[in-house]
Amino acid sequence: MFRSLPLLGTLIATSLALDSSPLELRLPHLHHLRQLSQHSFEVESATFPVYNLSVPIDHFHNESRYEPHTNATFGLRYWLDTSHYRPGGPVFVIAAGETDGSDRIPFLSQGVVTQLAAAYHGVGLILEHRYYGESYPFANLTTENIRFLTTEQALADYAYFASNVVFPELEHLDLTAATTPWIAYGGSYAGAFVAFLRKLYPEVYWGAVSSSGVTEAIIDYWEYYEPIRLYGPAPCISALQTSVDIVDRILIDHADNTTLAAQLKSAFGGIAPSLGNQDFVSYLSYGLDSFQSRNWDESVGTPLFRAFCNNITESQLLYPGTTDPISTSVKQLIEIAGYSDSNTTLVTNFLNWIGFLNTSEVFANSSSTESSSTADFSTPQPLTKSSGTSWNYQVCVEWGYFTTGSSVPSTIQPLISRLLDLPYLSSFCASQFGISTPPDVQRINQHGGFNFSYPRVAIIGGLADPWRDATPLADGVDWESRNSTDSEPVILLDIPAADVWDGVRGAVHHWDQNGLSKQESKDGNKAPKEIVSVHKEAVRFVGVWLGEWKSSAVDEEKLYQTVL
Repeated sequence: MFRSLPLLGTLIATSLALDSSPLELRLPHLHHLRQLSQHSFEVESATFPVYNLSVPIDHFHNESRYEPHTNATFGLRYWLDTSHYRPGGPVFVIAAGETDGSDRIPFLSQGVVTQLAAAYHGVGLILEHRYYGESYPFANLTTENIRFLTTEQALADYAYFASNVVFPELEHLDLTAATTPWIAYGGSYAGAFVAFLRKLYPEVYWGAVSSSGVTEAIIDYWEYYEPIRLYGPAPCISALQTSVDIVDRILIDHADNTTLAAQLKSAFGGIAPSLGNQDFVSYLSYGLDSFQSRNWDESVGTPLFRAFCNNITESQLLYPGTTDPISTSVKQLIEIAGYSDSNTTLVTNFLNWIGFLNTSEVFANSSSTESSSTADFSTPQPLTKSSGTSWNYQVCVEWGYFTTGSSVPSTIQPLISRLLDLPYLSSFCASQFGISTPPDVQRINQHGGFNFSYPRVAIIGGLADPWRDATPLADGVDWESRNSTDSEPVILLDIPAADVWDGVRGAVHHWDQNGLSKQESKDGNKAPKEIVSVHKEAVRFVGVWLGEWKSSAVDEEKLYQTVL
């Protein structure tokens, strides 16, 4: 049984933006703690040569939002694998998305793209996204020069790259999109990105596989926690809903009673008593937010969610040293919240929740909460170069995804506090970037949103993915009436809890992208049959697409000969 987790040292594979919950990313302290709780694993050593291609900073000189315009260029970084290549083979591009491109190396060394490159003797590469990793257009990042970080500019980078790149050691070959089929593969934000890439630049990208692709930008994304509520272990979900409701009954129903609020926060210890109510309840998502970092591969997925659930549903008190001194006070709070303090299961669950958060150092000293900005945004302000900064900017400008508790329908008992509302969760947009207007989500949703569809774009998702309700496979979208075809495959992965190592139902976030290393296979590890099946299916339908390319090339040659 998983109970508490030791803090395991520095992660080798860092967590990514949309691979973490939005609430966790708002609190760097919680993000850091989850990283420390992750399995300490080493991806099978794989090194690929790294190169740069110079691309324009500004592709859209007719767009006023990029003024003042520039003709300057910058280096877009990419990793290249030509080990499978044979003349005539395609190019497979892994869109790195909202992270350092090196984080995607496992997808190139042992993922589904590895299988595609091997099957069709293609070039494989990872292409970094502007303003991530080392692909920054400017030496110093500011609130003024970050304006070139938009989805449309990044899409134009990818089109420019495919149209102009000359691969080192293959200089004698023209492998640009004019002569070679280019297939893009991406997950999460990068999943939506490659779908848009295919639609906006169909003459450049022959096909795209969108894994958990969030094609619908949503400002108030309260639905994030719905798949966890529906597909997480029922006893765990019920225990958490009740505990969160107790907190809300104290802080909302007795909003003017500061003494009662102080009593509640004191029970959680650490810095909790010094926090405002909204900051305090933000920290309570620790453990829950690790759900989306689960994976079918134990060496990749986090054990934290399973440990969290086992802790808060344990029938015995796990942390008596922490909880015995506060037991009487907690029982009083439970009574005030409208529950019975004679319900030993409820009391034990709540005390174990406190103990788990305390042992995990959730309320240890940190400076991770947002503070009001005093910056003068009439002049450019310096920004830290990091994936967090860049993704936060994209969120504020055009993507949204503020995961509120306040907007959860009254018929649903939420997993996070109803105190978490849109003004609070989006406040960093003003304090960090000086942005006071809502994200312009129409810039994203004009490409299709929930109804995204385009020839040779595959839509793949996981039933239990917290991001599913921002994809074409969302609940409430009539995606099941769409016929899955070779041209437009539609696949929803449902993996029973018994077939996942942590005993929790899947699939979650872009589970189709990664694969077993050679060493894992040698050790007898096996992927769930659903993962094996989707990998085979991806290889098959991409083969159909490549067959269409060859047919179109033959037809063009015949037309050319006829004209002559």
